[in-house]
Parts: sequence; C-alpha cells; structure tokens
Amino acid sequence: MATTKPQKVDPKQVKQFLVDAERKAVAARKNLAIDEETAYQTAYQAVLKASLALMLSHGQRPRVQLGHHIAILEFAQKHLDPALAPTFDLFDRMRRKRNDAFYDIAIIGEVEAEEAVAAAENYQKMVAADIRMRIS
Repeated sequence: MATTKPQKVDPKQVKQFLVDAERKAVAARKNLAIDEETAYQTAYQAVLKASLALMLSHGQRPRVQLGHHIAILEFAQKHLDPALAPTFDLFDRMRRKRNDAFYDIAIIGEVEAEEAVAAAENYQKMVAADIRMRIS
C-alpha cells in the first residue's frame, strides 16, 4: 500500500502548516527553560509540521496508517538536499526517543533537547524557503 496519496496543492493549507511549524519551533525554544522533554517533543512536532507542509506543497499527503511519521520524514528527505542526511538521522532518533518518552521512560537531557530545538528551528526555516521558491 502506498504511504502517500495525491492531493491538489492548496497554498493556503501549506502556509498554515508552515505557520504551525514555526509556532511549534518557538514553543520548543521557550520550553527549554521549563522541561527538556516537552521542548524535545515540541521540536519533533515542528519538524513533522514543516515536513507535512513540504509534502502538501508537492501535491501529496500521508495516508493515516502505522508508520506515517516515517513516511512523512522519508518524503521530505527525498525532496530536499541529500546533504541533509545527517539531519534526517537526527530526526529519526528524535522520533524513536519521542516514542520511548511517550510510551515508556526515556531521559532527555538539556544538551539533547537543545540540539533537537536548534535542528527543528533551522529545518523549519529551510523548508519554508524551499516552499516559497516553488509556491507563491
């Protein structure tokens, strides 16, 4: 079964996902001072929202199924600069650790949370620039 399905590009919808991604990145940064786990999980949400905006800007959307977060990130990696491979490795670790923290116990330290937040902020800005170049 395919992990994505076609959808007409709706610039308004894409823009809303970008706005949501930016809000999540800002919230992640603010949460660093309060709770590293919340900052980490919110940074991961910013990455997902930005990746969804990218996917929607290409006229695709994920199918809601087990593993759809993986499909979203794989789509983004396929459509962005191959030099970002280490960033996507980080995002995959974030996905797994977020699951561990949510469904079990995982300790997220200050340095790890800061790295996740910085990566999410940079990624969100880079995806927004990519989309702006293709969609007005």
